[in-house]
Amino acid sequence: MMWKESYRVGIEFIDVQHMELFDKTDELIRIIESEDAGERKREGTEVISFLKGYAARHFAEEEEYQLSISYSDMEAHKTLHRIFAATVVKLEQKLIDNDYSIAVMKEIAGFLTAWLIYHIAGVDQKLKRKERMSEEKAALITSYIDCFAESTCDVLKTMAGLSAESVNYVTYSGSADDIRIMIGLIGDYKGEAMFTFSKELAFNLIKTMAGMELTEVDELVYSALCEMSNIISGAASIRIFSSGKEIDIKTPQIISGFTGADNRSGVYFDTGSGRIAVSVNVI
Repeated sequence: MMWKESYRVGIEFIDVQHMELFDKTDELIRIIESEDAGERKREGTEVISFLKGYAARHFAEEEEYQLSISYSDMEAHKTLHRIFAATVVKLEQKLIDNDYSIAVMKEIAGFLTAWLIYHIAGVDQKLKRKERMSEEKAALITSYIDCFAESTCDVLKTMAGLSAESVNYVTYSGSADDIRIMIGLIGDYKGEAMFTFSKELAFNLIKTMAGMELTEVDELVYSALCEMSNIISGAASIRIFSSGKEIDIKTPQIISGFTGADNRSGVYFDTGSGRIAVSVNVI
């Protein structure tokens, strides 16, 4: 039973472990051809031991990887793994009960051959596509963030004469005093943009644009920040459209309450008059 390059999923540790299983299946087929009953029993025991260890090690690591990439078929995949492990235990007992007969050896080899072809050459190939989609999504989010970053700089400069003294592409943990505005994104991709304004920046923006000194966040502040977020998002959508993707924006929503760090990727600006962070998520 020959390993084929087309069986690769492009994830090194998974491919290496799959090749191990192919090698062990080939070894089992060679054992079947042996006329030495003692050798068949000894080597058959080693193969079964390997398969049980393989099920525990490989499946755990593969499922951990699936979790890390938010694999949508993970539960169905785990079910297949459990079925494999349970079948191996049953075949082990059958092999013992039949004194490692050639017939049971062949049954095990047939099971492994069919399982390998279906699971590795078929089911596991979805991981390759998911990995590629994850990379494409990451690249897409990065390009969206760039568009929102450029638009934020332009709008801050146009509306308040502010320029970013420092710009960092980071996750922003924020604070309880920050004001958060979310704008939903629809079109080729759905998601949302989150704008996080420091209270200092909010007050300075109102002072610059309306000439008002504020000490509390009120309806005027919320309204102005919602519209600024709306303008930035609109400008970003035009930039995104020019790159061949189409998005539209929904009505701004004020996000109340502080729930801790926003772990989404984004861009963080220090304007010298306060901070603003913009994060983008798409699905």
